Amino acid sequence: MKQSLSIVHLSSEMAPFAKVGGLGDVVAALAAEQVRRGHRVIVAIPHYRDLKLPPGWKLSDLSGIRVPWGMGHEAAKFTMAEGPTDQPSVLLVDHAGERHFFQRPGIYDDPATREGYPDNAERFLFFTRAALEAVKGFGEAFDVVHAHDQQAAWAPCFVRTHDSEDIAFAGTATVFTIHNLGYQGIVDPWVLGLAGFPRGAFYPHSPFEYHGRVNFMKVGILFSDLVSTVSPTYAREIQTSGEYGFGLEGVLRRRTGDVRGILNGIDDREWDPASDRWLPAHYSREQLDGKHACRRALALSCGFSLEPDWPVVGVVSRLVEQKGFDLFVAAERALCDLPARFVILGVGSPRYMEFFRRLADERPWQWWFGTSHDEALAHRIEAGSDLFLMPSRYEPCGLNQLYSLRYGTVPVVRATGGLADTVREFDPITREGNGFVFEGYSGDEMIMALRRALAVYGEPEQWLHVQRNGMQRDSSWRVAADGYDRLYAEALDRVGDGRVPTFESVRDSF
Repeated sequence: MKQSLSIVHLSSEMAPFAKVGGLGDVVAALAAEQVRRGHRVIVAIPHYRDLKLPPGWKLSDLSGIRVPWGMGHEAAKFTMAEGPTDQPSVLLVDHAGERHFFQRPGIYDDPATREGYPDNAERFLFFTRAALEAVKGFGEAFDVVHAHDQQAAWAPCFVRTHDSEDIAFAGTATVFTIHNLGYQGIVDPWVLGLAGFPRGAFYPHSPFEYHGRVNFMKVGILFSDLVSTVSPTYAREIQTSGEYGFGLEGVLRRRTGDVRGILNGIDDREWDPASDRWLPAHYSREQLDGKHACRRALALSCGFSLEPDWPVVGVVSRLVEQKGFDLFVAAERALCDLPARFVILGVGSPRYMEFFRRLADERPWQWWFGTSHDEALAHRIEAGSDLFLMPSRYEPCGLNQLYSLRYGTVPVVRATGGLADTVREFDPITREGNGFVFEGYSGDEMIMALRRALAVYGEPEQWLHVQRNGMQRDSSWRVAADGYDRLYAEALDRVGDGRVPTFESVRDSF
């Protein structure tokens, strides 16, 4: 691979500019690590109305352009954000047409209705096309275009079709990363006209057709040089059954030789219990006294009594079925019977929010529930909890179990996706393992895993072993980015050999 690459990421999120979930954290941390490795990196994201500019970053206006859009054009304007030298440049893409796609509250959803904006397909299709038009205007060639999830999935297609003759992409490799296959961008076929493709390109089993509609995720999978997912186990799961593949398992199996699983990392400077700015006390693997102070502070802030000295189980998550919250409902009585306290932070389904509100109201000595988007509180929950519960139905990678391991907070997880790749059941005899794992998706199995954890918690010497086992794991992006370096090198080798998807090759493969 070349010593230094020029890389363009396209993503709907990048922390702290715009973040809903783990996607924003991953894109930000990966891009920053790539800059530290000497690559030139630009991250393109939409210029949302509520975008947060980090302290010390400066904005500069770039020239606006008219972006091809159906039979005509739509106006776009661009702003470049520049920050510290160890951070990427951030290209902010805005829509200057009458509908102002990004000048509205929220990112994907209307906060007033908690529903996705009905024109999300248009919004993110425009973002992708406009971002590539801006990149073409820089007047230089780029080595890698890396698109993330369905919001940016058209980028590999445009690079290999409309923009295939442009000098910016003459030797470019395209990579498409699936962060969560559960969100695919399925819309009616009129969107093809906006994307610049004729009506004849839509027919049964065409690259664009999915049960009579257009599937953005399918487009990204088929037109990219290589496809990656965010953990090795998830890469296997999404090809095996509809439970994980959500209808695209067959498409992924057709490209099985081109699918790679690369486990995410974490920003171990931002998530470091020895220096975390949000914590009331600091600690390390060798000296854990500060964790006891964090635990005490969290318990008091939640209104818990310090007696009895029950362990604290933390949860920081979107409150959606994917994350396993129906298991909480099914196992409510058993959870309340455990000698443990629960701290839940999250927003999502009204059903689950009402469930946790009721528990917090009825049992304030055992349950605490918060709905704020509070980064500081999330850090304090990670540090102050003894256990961290993630009973996900599916989990492409997961970041919170990685934060928990680093903070000496023992994860209890279901063996799926990245959770299966990172958490190993603790064996009290060999003293190997860093958490507690259950296989079947059931409330009973979750409760049994929690009981095993609580039994070990009652043995302080054993508990210290499981904590320190987790804290010695290197989950940094320094490790994770090695996988992307190899991925890019492989994709560029394919481009050099002329083995790239084209409209004709993708069409003829179906």
